[in-house]
Order: sequence, then C-alpha cells, then structure tokens
Amino acid sequence: MPKSRIFITIGLLLAGLCLFAAFKSYEKNANVEKEQASRAAISFFNSLSNGDAATAYKYVWLGENLNIRNAEIPQIYKDSKVLEVLKVRYESAKNRPDYYQQFYKMILLVIKIKTVHADLAGNPAGTYIVFVTVVKKDPKSNWLVTELGSGA
Repeated sequence: MPKSRIFITIGLLLAGLCLFAAFKSYEKNANVEKEQASRAAISFFNSLSNGDAATAYKYVWLGENLNIRNAEIPQIYKDSKVLEVLKVRYESAKNRPDYYQQFYKMILLVIKIKTVHADLAGNPAGTYIVFVTVVKKDPKSNWLVTELGSGA
C-alpha cells in the first residue's frame, strides 16, 4: 500500500507540474501576441506622425469600413507622439457587428497620444486617449488596425 501512495503522489505532482507549464506557455504566447498588436498600432501612429500615410495604411485592414483612410486622419496625427500604451486586452466579436465575425483574434489597445494639430471638428491639439482595435484574420496573418476612437 505505501508504494502505491508514493506513485499516486508522484503522478499528481507531475500532473500539476504539466498543468503549470501549460498555463505558463499560454500566458507567454498571449503576452507575445499583445506585444505584436501594440507594435502594429504604434507603427501605424509613427508612420502617420512622420507624414507617411502610405506606410501607415499598410497597418490597416484592407476591408476596413470605418474611415481610417479618410484625408483627416493623417492631418490630425502628423507630428504626434505616442506617449504610452495604457491597456491591451483581448476582445470578443460576440457583441460586435457582422464585420468583426470574420476575424481570428481581436485586441483592443488604449493608447495615450499627444497631438500638435487640431482636427477638423475643432478639437484642439493636446493629449488624448485613443482606442485602437487591431485584428488578425488567421493565425499566420499580421495584426492590422480596423478601428480608431478617441476621448479627451
């Protein structure tokens, strides 16, 4: 009987260790994805800041229908600076329009940005919080911006 208890204990410890390793691997993969999504959004804003809309649009989903490509966006973010990424979290397409159902993964970023140009709506230059949605169409695709929103 004591030998079987030892084997059971060792088996349980090994199962716990495997479960812990699997969780750590998942957590590491999630952090890598969030970092990649952040880099895509920051590259998008840096390209706009440098006045290079053509490069910035390489980070935008081709099928986006939310007017990221309108003429005002490059003007607003020209010479701007990304101050910090405040929040990065996975999003669900569950309560979103049909447009979002096609994506493999979606991440919402909350970015603090300083603009130096007023927008056409009359909002002055200053520090703003920008909400950026980035998506992946499939596991092998790059992270691309599909939505921008802002708040004071």
